[in-house]
Amino acid sequence: MSTAHALGWRTAAITPGRWSASVAGTGSASRAPLVAVLCAEPRAHVAAASVALALARMSGSRLALAGMVGASAGAALLAAPSARRAAAVLQRQALPASASGRLVWLADRRGPLRFDDAVSRCAASGAELGRAATALGVPAAVAYPFPRTDALDRVLAWHDAIVVVREPDAPDAVSARALASLTRLGRPAVLMVPPPRVPGALAIAGFAVPAETTAAVAQLIPASR
Repeated sequence: MSTAHALGWRTAAITPGRWSASVAGTGSASRAPLVAVLCAEPRAHVAAASVALALARMSGSRLALAGMVGASAGAALLAAPSARRAAAVLQRQALPASASGRLVWLADRRGPLRFDDAVSRCAASGAELGRAATALGVPAAVAYPFPRTDALDRVLAWHDAIVVVREPDAPDAVSARALASLTRLGRPAVLMVPPPRVPGALAIAGFAVPAETTAAVAQLIPASR
């Protein structure tokens, strides 16, 4: 039984081909979902990459977009042609994009991260990722390595879904309460166990989706299509 079912939580799951476009500001359906990932800072890169790749696999997209608040520009690595082309599209729009595997990474161009401007940075990064995802027509995941606050929850509510990365030493009851409290945002949300080191590294490089992420993201998409 999934954690969501165990909590008796009912929300509308995100459906392939019917993604909301609230972040992009269009107010209409789009094929470019934007998923928020809440996590500790050391897990942000692997979490964003893993969730983005899982969304791409489950929605039939050849690539995905990933970002993290406070992330610097990455070096272009061995990348699929479609990812290189997508990165070039964003670069022509003066966005700091790089390609690796089947991922396009969008750096945070707002300088060093300061915790006193966390919410404004999250809002700006999420909106930018959302617009880029809509422009490319691919799914995106953005990692927010900050504790939840009421202000950050308002940013999370813009997104199509929320993935919460569970720390290995977190008690089950604490994780369950954290997930249950997200229901008031009206977005599907799931817990994700952080992937091991090697699968995580492959995800960051854009080459593979960890099993832990596949299991979590599968809860956001209906089995019947």
